[in-house]
Amino acid sequence: MARRIRDERGAAVTVWVVLVAAALTTIVGLAVDLSGRVTTLRLASDVAAQAARAAGQQLDADTYTDTGSLEIATARAKRAAIAYTQAAGMTGTARIDGPDLVVDVTASYEPVFLSAIGIGTQQVTATASVRAVRALEGTQR
Repeated sequence: MARRIRDERGAAVTVWVVLVAAALTTIVGLAVDLSGRVTTLRLASDVAAQAARAAGQQLDADTYTDTGSLEIATARAKRAAIAYTQAAGMTGTARIDGPDLVVDVTASYEPVFLSAIGIGTQQVTATASVRAVRALEGTQR
């Protein structure tokens, strides 16, 4: 009788250890994959901001020389933004939205642990915009 009780306790402990190990592995997997996704999103956001900056530097020199107003050379700016995103290994688009040039960047994250349960590549998207302004002595003109 005593031996049977010990065998049942051993089986219960084994089941408990297996369940706890599975739960801890799941928690660690979620933490790793969610932090990886957030890191990818932050990187995409940084790339979008820098691509917008590169696009914002593409000014139309002839318009500025003739009229003194700032205009972004649209085609050149879009090409600069897209080239920047491609150099970073991401895909992107650039568009004019009123006075702003808007850059959208898409990056992919491949889960490490969650791929074991069928969750595949996830897309993250970040957006940044830029507006060329002329300032003289701290005043926008």
